[in-house]
Amino acid sequence: MLRVLDRYLLREVIYGWLAITLVLWFVIITNRLVRYLAQAAAGELPGDVILTLLAVKTFWFLVYIMPFSLALGVVMALGRLYRDSEMAVLAACGVGPTRLYQPLLAMGLVLALLLGWLALAVSPDVSAFGARVEKNAKQAADVTLLMAGRFNSIRGGRMTFYSERLSKDRTRMKNLFVHVRGNPKKGTLPQVMVAESAYRMTDAETGDDYMVFVDGTRYEGSPGEAGYRVMDFDEQGVRIEVEEKEGFLKRESNVPTSALFGSPDTVHMAELQWRLSVPVSVIVLLVLAVPLGSVSPRQSKHSGMVIAVLVFLTYYNLLGTARAWVEQGNIPPQVGLWWVHLLPLLLAFVLLKRDRLVRVLRPAR
Repeated sequence: MLRVLDRYLLREVIYGWLAITLVLWFVIITNRLVRYLAQAAAGELPGDVILTLLAVKTFWFLVYIMPFSLALGVVMALGRLYRDSEMAVLAACGVGPTRLYQPLLAMGLVLALLLGWLALAVSPDVSAFGARVEKNAKQAADVTLLMAGRFNSIRGGRMTFYSERLSKDRTRMKNLFVHVRGNPKKGTLPQVMVAESAYRMTDAETGDDYMVFVDGTRYEGSPGEAGYRVMDFDEQGVRIEVEEKEGFLKRESNVPTSALFGSPDTVHMAELQWRLSVPVSVIVLLVLAVPLGSVSPRQSKHSGMVIAVLVFLTYYNLLGTARAWVEQGNIPPQVGLWWVHLLPLLLAFVLLKRDRLVRVLRPAR
């Protein structure tokens, strides 16, 4: 069973950790929600997928902000104990940083294992699912932009059409003029079509979108040349080929972790080390949080938090910079992101040494 000191310390840390996580999550998700709403208002994203995309982003954000928020929770909890002179009492009883590290690192190890599993095994699948949803949503938005009263291009710009107006229920376009460019390499001829109406439909099996033209005439070829044809039709379907956004599906975050191991690609190496940095950062930041939480009762209430935020943000920025260097081949993958993790540990040792807190203490009873 946990000792009284361990329960008391963990309770203080967990309260602060959850509060900071909630605040950070709210700020980040609100910012993302505003961005999605702006895209939906501009017609770039259907509104019915916003909640799905937010759920995917919530998972991703929580995995990567948990180490940061936990370390800040430790700094906040220890800062309160120092300001209320509770740490002075504990020090008089023989409780120092060595004793404080025991429950904190035990909790940190559990969280590191959980986040490591999420970052390595679950996160790629969630990211790939979000990429597919976002890709399909943006493609659907591209299709919905086909409006009456203006010239529209589909099939990669090879087809241009104009619709005079929409029906009252806005499901059909009326009085259409269509021009299709020919492709000599594929042996297709230029076409011009006029149709009384048209509507969109989706193939239930393939999911492809089609524009179905109703009661029209198709002119194929160039007038005066052999092979020029005029054909009347009752209905003719044309597949809508909107711009493929393959970039969504090719993100490194979508690649399964098993495919990253042994890959000679520096981008994959950087992505693998980035994922491994999630559980490693939990332990690294916890080690650094203990000396950063040491404040004088006469210091400002938030001085320790401000310094900790600056130090932690510097650590994360260095991780991002090191990742970019590995991807670009500026530093060898063997060095990779690992040197960044050593800097906070070195800083923690210096701070502990400076405060004369590195010593062997008898366990608290």
